[in-house]
Amino acid sequence: MFGIETLTEQNRPKSETIEAEIRIGSRSIHFSAQITHQPVQPYEMLSLFQNITDKVIEIGIDEVVAKGKQISCRSGCGACCSQLVPVSRAEAFALIGLVDAMPSTKQAEVRARFSQSMERLHDVGLLDELDRAIIDGDKDKLRAVGLAYFNLNLPCPFLENQSCSIHPDRPLSCREFLVVSDPAFCAKPDPETVESVVLPKHVSAVLYAMCDPKNHTGKGFLPLIQILTNATSLQNDQSPPEPAIDLLNRFLKKLAG
Repeated sequence: MFGIETLTEQNRPKSETIEAEIRIGSRSIHFSAQITHQPVQPYEMLSLFQNITDKVIEIGIDEVVAKGKQISCRSGCGACCSQLVPVSRAEAFALIGLVDAMPSTKQAEVRARFSQSMERLHDVGLLDELDRAIIDGDKDKLRAVGLAYFNLNLPCPFLENQSCSIHPDRPLSCREFLVVSDPAFCAKPDPETVESVVLPKHVSAVLYAMCDPKNHTGKGFLPLIQILTNATSLQNDQSPPEPAIDLLNRFLKKLAG
C-alpha cells in the first residue's frame, strides 16, 4: 500500500529512501524520507510525522486562502499558549528529552514553570477532574476542564516573550490550531468569535491512536503540562520497538482511514 510494499521484503539494506503519496481530502501529499529497517519507537520518527502534519496543514491553509481569508496567527501572539495542550506519548517522550538537553540554567527555569503550573492545578482541584475525564474518555468533561484550565491563565512552560521557544519541535496539536478571526478574540475562546481553520485530517489524533499502549481510547495522549510528572511512567510503559517501515505503514493506513 502507498507504493512502499517492496520495503517489507527480506534482505533489505539497513536504511533506504522511500517515496510515498497519500490522498488527504481532495488533495494528495507527497513525501520522501530516509527510513531505517531497525526497530524504533514512534518518537524516533517524530520529525517525519511533523513533516506530514505540516503538509496536511498546508492543504487547510490553501483552502482558507481560496475563500479569501488569511491566517491571523503571528509571532508574539501567545493567547492560545494558555490552553490545555494534548500531546501524544511519543511527543511527550521527545519533549522530555528536549528539556533534559537544555543548558542547566534554562532547564531549571523551564522545570520551575512546569512545577508552578502543576501546583496551581493541584491547589484548585483541576488535576483530579482532568485525570477522570481522560480515563473516562469524556469529551464534554475534557472541554469543560480545558476551559477552566485556560481561565487559570497558565502559560505553556515553553512560552517566552509571547512566542514559542521550541517552535520547530512544537506539538502537532499546536501546529494544527490556526485561526482566521481577529487574534484579540483568542484571549477569550468562544466558537461564536474564534474561527479556527478546518483541516482535512488531524494527524495528532492518528498519533494518539498509534501511541495507545493497549488500544484503550484516550490513553495515547496526555496534557503537555504533565509530561515531566509522568516521565518515569512514560519510560516504563513504552511499547516494544518495531521496524520503522512497519510503523510508517501503520501510520499511513490510519491517516488514510
